[in-house]
Amino acid sequence: MSSLTTTDRLKELLPQLFNTKKLEGDYYLRFQLTDEILGLIDLKYIQESLTIKGDRITAVPNLPEYAIGLMSSRNQVFVAIDLAHLVGLAPETVNLREYQTIVLQTDLELNDSQFDQANLFGLTVKKIEGIMRILPDRFTTDLENIPDVLRPFVRNSVVQKSLNIESNLVEKQFFLLDITQLIDRKINAQL
Repeated sequence: MSSLTTTDRLKELLPQLFNTKKLEGDYYLRFQLTDEILGLIDLKYIQESLTIKGDRITAVPNLPEYAIGLMSSRNQVFVAIDLAHLVGLAPETVNLREYQTIVLQTDLELNDSQFDQANLFGLTVKKIEGIMRILPDRFTTDLENIPDVLRPFVRNSVVQKSLNIESNLVEKQFFLLDITQLIDRKINAQL
């Protein structure tokens, strides 16, 4: 008769489950800004990501062009911003049935009290792709494939290799947005 407890037996059979190996790297939200441009935002700025129906965003007069309107989540009201339009690209999220929205909460001060609901705002993007963990040494400063209007708001980039539908290896370049620069140079500058 064995004197091992169930836990001891599991540790013996499945040691990898009980190894407390620290996972390295930081978490980033992946998103598609346009068909060709993929982006990342550090999770420390993100409260949530959600899909919101178009009729749940209220248009408000006299907002900047990039602002779609006001929306709410978790009993808080904040502005929804078309991220592509904000940085100077063609608007990507205009009059959609549903908006893929990244809700940011920052400690940065905004110039106008109409946007200052606990410094919360929603960035609408073409598609939210999920979360990825990236080691700091995988980032590069290679920004040659990025439009000039986006350069001031990109900190660096990372290339991810994956298989496509035909099982071919493809490389995707993701650009890490500098949220501080985005707020200071675009949102605060236009308020």
